[in-house]
Amino acid sequence: MTYLLARSSLILLLTPALAGLPIAGCLEASGNREKASLAEPEQNSSSLDSRPLITFSFVEPIDTVLSTKAHQPLLDYLTAQTPFRYRAIFSSESERNVGALEERLVEISHLGVVSYLEAHDQFGAVPIAKPLNRDGEPISRSVLITREDTDIGKLTDLRGRSLALGSFHSTLSNLVPRYELLQAGIDPEELESMKRLANDEEVAKAVLAGRFDAGAVEDVVAERYKEKGLRAFHVSDPIPSGPLAIRDDLPRRVESAIREALLRLDLRGAENRQDWAEEIRYGFQPAADSDYEPIRKIMKSALTGCSESCHGSS
Repeated sequence: MTYLLARSSLILLLTPALAGLPIAGCLEASGNREKASLAEPEQNSSSLDSRPLITFSFVEPIDTVLSTKAHQPLLDYLTAQTPFRYRAIFSSESERNVGALEERLVEISHLGVVSYLEAHDQFGAVPIAKPLNRDGEPISRSVLITREDTDIGKLTDLRGRSLALGSFHSTLSNLVPRYELLQAGIDPEELESMKRLANDEEVAKAVLAGRFDAGAVEDVVAERYKEKGLRAFHVSDPIPSGPLAIRDDLPRRVESAIREALLRLDLRGAENRQDWAEEIRYGFQPAADSDYEPIRKIMKSALTGCSESCHGSS
């Protein structure tokens, strides 16, 4: 499957140093000129504008102003640590984030695990670093949540109840919970309903509003809604965190410079990065494709045992 990118769905957020660059409809042409310079020998220059441009893409369903503020420190850090300059684009959908990488509109994307595996299979995306969590581990967990006033306490209590899942391409709010339902011997047909929503935030809000009895979200989202009236009743085994991935045609010297800068960020300095987005605040560890082999096996198992109803309705 080729990812078709609707460019109007991507939000281009420029760093202050990039003011004046073409945007929107001119992004592709501008990007091609900038990206061509990555293959040229590095030039020592005090001018930021003369540096080759690196574009990141992130999935961020929350307010874009907050996204700019939370991700800008990483771009500033990399600008100081490497001979490149940086900007970021955001999408609320993981498919479009993958599409930006495939269409060569960006050099690096922060991908969920399922999206990474699809990108690796389709066009050779390469993982370079895994974000750490607040405990300094490169892992995340899927969490099943419900309102504080329900009697749901375990997976089997979901029989006859309604369940909200995240995007079909989400590892933690779709793939893993569907797999764990199968492991617990629960057929999707035994649920009152199962529907997928746009993202984890929408899942949490829908459960909180009483539209669903339960929902599946990433652990950081579950933690954020704990004080708002939601509680966890099932937590998955650890899943390797979704990587920062690059295209396979990125020059090796560029990849090395960015990877080395990212790996210099570790948990020890996290207290000084409270204004950074939480998913990149705690630092990084090296990533390899083999790290995600267990998720490939889960995908095969879940899809083998999954009927059309597992996908849920949009």
